[in-house]
Amino acid sequence: MRETDFIERNKDKWERYEESLERTDQDPELLNQLYVHTTDDLSISRTFYPNRSVRVYLNGLAQRTFLQLYRGRRGEASKFFTFWSDELPRVVYDRRRPLFIALLVFVLSAGIGVLSYRIDPVFAETILGADYVAMTEANIAGGDPMAVYKAPDAFGMAFQITLHNLTVAFLTFIAGAFFCVGSVVLLIRNGVMLGVFQYFFFDRGDFTELTLPPGLDWIARGMSWLLTAGGNGLEKLFASLVYLGSDEGVFRESLLTIWIHGALEISSIVIAGGAGITLGSGLLFPGTLTRLQAFGRSARDGMKIMLGTVPLFIIAGFLEGYVTRQTDLPEALRLLFIVLCLVFIVWYYVVYPRAVAATGPPERETFREVPLHQAERLELRQIRTVGEQLSATFVVVGRGIGRLLPGVGVLALVFCVFSFAFGGQAAERYGFVDYFFGDLENFYLLLTSIGEGRGITYTWLVGAGFYGLFRLAFGVVYRYTDLERPAAAAARELRLLLVSGLLAVCFAFNGTVVALLVFLTLPFLLLWGVGGYTFDMPFRRVFRLAYTNLGSSYGLLLLLLIVYLPVTYLIDTVIGQFFFQFLDWVIYTDGGNIDARNVMLQAFCYYSFFAFLFGSGVVASAVALGSLWEVETAEDLRGRIARIGEGGRLRGMVKE
Repeated sequence: MRETDFIERNKDKWERYEESLERTDQDPELLNQLYVHTTDDLSISRTFYPNRSVRVYLNGLAQRTFLQLYRGRRGEASKFFTFWSDELPRVVYDRRRPLFIALLVFVLSAGIGVLSYRIDPVFAETILGADYVAMTEANIAGGDPMAVYKAPDAFGMAFQITLHNLTVAFLTFIAGAFFCVGSVVLLIRNGVMLGVFQYFFFDRGDFTELTLPPGLDWIARGMSWLLTAGGNGLEKLFASLVYLGSDEGVFRESLLTIWIHGALEISSIVIAGGAGITLGSGLLFPGTLTRLQAFGRSARDGMKIMLGTVPLFIIAGFLEGYVTRQTDLPEALRLLFIVLCLVFIVWYYVVYPRAVAATGPPERETFREVPLHQAERLELRQIRTVGEQLSATFVVVGRGIGRLLPGVGVLALVFCVFSFAFGGQAAERYGFVDYFFGDLENFYLLLTSIGEGRGITYTWLVGAGFYGLFRLAFGVVYRYTDLERPAAAAARELRLLLVSGLLAVCFAFNGTVVALLVFLTLPFLLLWGVGGYTFDMPFRRVFRLAYTNLGSSYGLLLLLLIVYLPVTYLIDTVIGQFFFQFLDWVIYTDGGNIDARNVMLQAFCYYSFFAFLFGSGVVASAVALGSLWEVETAEDLRGRIARIGEGGRLRGMVKE
């Protein structure tokens, strides 16, 4: 049959197929029939018209079907709204116990803060700081107790507060990885701080003229006797709440001002603590799964809950920067706003999740036949979303942790030995910092050569380190994925050495412009190193794949940073400080030697952190490249097409 006759006979069917793919209300049976017929036509065209445009057209049509089968029929915007309307509420309902535990711990801690202040008012200076207490007392004496919220730069204040709150929340969440203990400790700390802070204003209110209505006075006196052995503390508290609209009291003003943003901010801190407890629950209670599998599931749920607090923190920061300062607003309006915020929190995190769960289980999309944690080897050549690529990366890294960690330790030791061997004073070799995002600066400091005056020899050392990390990560990829180890070839090794050298040159200089250059080139260089060595891809194809799929190129690396940096910071600040204090106790020598040894140990730790992050980035690049390769070539699709008739042949028939 001639190609023109073949096209004429089937073009109506192909057009119907295209129309079906574009529709939102697709008929599964019709789509299935059209798909089978189209793949049959593709097989015919590949046999009889291999160099014709009809083969390219049918291959593209089949790929579109393949993408829909693997990615689902919803667009990105639809997935975004579904996350907030269905997915997150279901996770909140499933994890309601950790969230309730977080709320209970926080409320009890706030009560401990109140009682501690009542026992010893000096406790406020311990928790809030002497300078803050003195400043607030001066503001109260000046007639404007909320002056601290009236900084002239509203935007700068809102931005800094939002960043600070997000940092605290992420630390509270990540601390749950230590068997929930870290999250509980931070919840207690924040709860005690809130209790002391709020009672500080209450203690400075004037309610001496207020009396309780009949029926409440005996309740207040009884509770006061139980908790404070007499006294009129709770009676005073009841009076302040009952007469909230009166003209008396700093406490009333503090409630109506602070809780404008605090209703969302404090609620989000509690939710972040619940996310942290969810994170650690997989390690404590794995059930029938392995601890690694249970931790992966709990980490995924905890991350979703944590992600749900980000808009709340942003809104709370905006309110604190722009609205809280408006103390001249009508009190009724401020109280109404606070109540509405609290009602929203209760509705979205208590009422609505129950309603969503009552509708039944969600419609789940099947992306692969075998779950990642059950598959013997991860199939790289599958189309995955960025979130699925991150999960696949964690599966491979988790399985290869026994290979990664010893290799990282050896490489870090070799790097540090050569680094200090060719340097000057060890104590002055590196100037490490200790703020939250400072680990990025510390990583950069270890890799910078020209910018710090260390010379070209140091650049060679950094390049050799990158080459070793590539080879270490490749060993994990070959062992735990279906990617076959390529035969030894000098051209492949030279290509990897070139990529390692370019990475070393990128990090050789410091400065904002250079950092931007690294950000723009790092994903491509990682993909080029992986693609050139394992997939044998030419430079041009890797370049096109990297910069035409920015979501996969940059999104995956940014997600890795979001996950790893808080963990690194937590280990650095909590475990690291205890470790170095212990060394200072047991090692007796002069201050110069102690400083030198501390810098050496810090360099080893920071390079180890960076090496593990870089190795994970290489694994993530291999997963992303496998997905991009399948989109580009449809190898897995062609394999499925080739096996279409196998099931029928087993019964002595061939499907038409």
